[in-house]
Amino acid sequence: MFHNNQISHFRSIGKTLLYLGCVFAFAASSHAQTTSIAFLSCIDDQKPRHPIWKALLGANPDVTVFMGDNVYLDLSLITGASATKEFEANYTSLEETPQFNALRMSSRILAIWDDNDYGQRDGDGSFEYKELSKQKFLEFWDVEPSSARAQRVGNYDSAWIGEGERRIQIILSDTRYFRSAWTRDPNANECASGNIVPSDDEDATMLGEAQWSWLEKRLDEPAALHIFVSGIQVIPVDHCFERWAGFPKERERLIETLSTASARSIILSGDRHLAETSRMVRSDDSSLEIELIEFTSSSFTSRVGFGAGELNRYRVTDDNIRVNNFGLLTVDLDKSKFKVEYIGQSRTVLQEFETTLPIAENEL
Repeated sequence: MFHNNQISHFRSIGKTLLYLGCVFAFAASSHAQTTSIAFLSCIDDQKPRHPIWKALLGANPDVTVFMGDNVYLDLSLITGASATKEFEANYTSLEETPQFNALRMSSRILAIWDDNDYGQRDGDGSFEYKELSKQKFLEFWDVEPSSARAQRVGNYDSAWIGEGERRIQIILSDTRYFRSAWTRDPNANECASGNIVPSDDEDATMLGEAQWSWLEKRLDEPAALHIFVSGIQVIPVDHCFERWAGFPKERERLIETLSTASARSIILSGDRHLAETSRMVRSDDSSLEIELIEFTSSSFTSRVGFGAGELNRYRVTDDNIRVNNFGLLTVDLDKSKFKVEYIGQSRTVLQEFETTLPIAENEL
């Protein structure tokens, strides 16, 4: 284990090298034929030498998106004086993971939070320590205190890859800070903490109006592709865990907003400790202008094996993936297509999905 002063010293050097690396890499990649974006969630920071880290490094992604549950806090300790110590201990554990530091040197890192790094199980806007959680999150992920992300209420942001008409926009949403409480069925117990059921509360919100307004403006910006990142699943409706379908009006608003954006939109999500691709077409929702596809990758190094036989009416394959995995999105703007591969710890491609960027009318 490093001492705290050693960690700070190495981190300072690493940030400088990472900045220089990104300057050179992105100057070169702005004219490249393809862009690769790894996406993953659910990291057990007590497994620093899990073999899937080597597979991720071997994929050499231009960008890596951490989609939440990036550390697993002991949520029973997020109270009083213990809260700060618990945040710091878990982030230090991830920071001391050698492969994570190697990734930081080779790939641009983007991150959002989910409940286990937010600090409250199935956490929502009522969480007492959400400002402390945001502070520790931004410190760890090297978000400058003067940045718009740090200054605004909540924890959301957007980032660009490339330049001009070839830009890809990544939208990092916050489904925790503003969210209303879930409605649960007390008589159903398929989910350990109670089945989440669709809410009929007209005022229930997932993002809060300030984030909604910000999102709509971002999706109006010219782009070759919009990538919306959500800690929890958007399209699936059949399971009883956290999902956008818990707030049907919010889900419908998001689907319509993504569908009418300035360019094609896709969704990346995590949380579920399984991986799958979900696809909606116009016959599923009349508000869709083009098909909407969601790629869920989970978990990276945390527990797996969940979801056998689980129904997802929108899944494009017969079965989900229930081993450790990460997603790799490769966008080829010259050929107007993209491909997603789910990759396992031995670098085996577990499933893949490929389609064009502009959607043909007959595909709907």
